[in-house]
Amino acid sequence: MGKRRQSGPQITLPTAAVLRLMLENPTADYYGFDLAKASGFPSGTIYPILARLEAAGWMASYWEEGEPAELERPRRRMYRLTGHGATAAREAVTTALRRLGGLTQAARPQGETA
Repeated sequence: MGKRRQSGPQITLPTAAVLRLMLENPTADYYGFDLAKASGFPSGTIYPILARLEAAGWMASYWEEGEPAELERPRRRMYRLTGHGATAAREAVTTALRRLGGLTQAARPQGETA
């Protein structure tokens, strides 16, 4: 039996959490460290997620304007959902939450309700 072809990046729970944060304001620019703080995930989790989403075309990134001396810090790499990415992210987050709900229901003993 062949491997099922994916139609986008793998949506893990951390990926869904990052997308959910970004969907709060889908046209905003986000800094990876701020996403790490808001999600509670370390940068070693956040940046690979952002790279996968960018490779899939769900987001675009750019270096902020300004010289480090003017900014008094290194320039930041900023991330923004693309139009397609925002649409795909909404669908992916909804699907992930639905699956998670199904998993938690399946884990309950028979006869027990939420």
